[in-house]
Amino acid sequence: MEGDGYWKRLENLRREALELMGVLAKFKPKLVGSVWRGIIKPGSDIDIEVDCQDPEPVKRALAESGYEVLGQEPVSVPEPLRYGSLWKIKVNTKSGKQAEIILKEHRWHLNPPKCDIFGDPKKGLNMVELRKVLKEEPARLFIPRRSLRNGVR
Repeated sequence: MEGDGYWKRLENLRREALELMGVLAKFKPKLVGSVWRGIIKPGSDIDIEVDCQDPEPVKRALAESGYEVLGQEPVSVPEPLRYGSLWKIKVNTKSGKQAEIILKEHRWHLNPPKCDIFGDPKKGLNMVELRKVLKEEPARLFIPRRSLRNGVR
């Protein structure tokens, strides 16, 4: 329904994610969620998972790079429902969009769970992969083909 504006907004969100991931590079960031998949809504935020269990160095890296840290909270659902997620840190991007940094246990960061909607692993994109997508196919969707054939949206 949004036309070309949708694809431009998706590309802009992915570019902002890459910039934010650069600040978090030492924590092995991965873009996940709707911006990774390419199925954004007008209020979609950027979701980035990092391989870290302590929120303090992540918050410090964000603040030192000029990001406004809005808060943090523990992920309070029990395993297996939290899939190794420990903390959520909310930030404003430099353009004022919201982002959520999810701190993951190492083993879950390496072995992501399957998506409840599409059935594929929620692997996301690392910085190298995201750079390549932005260079070659910034509007690419990451939805399994079998889901499209079966009518899952």
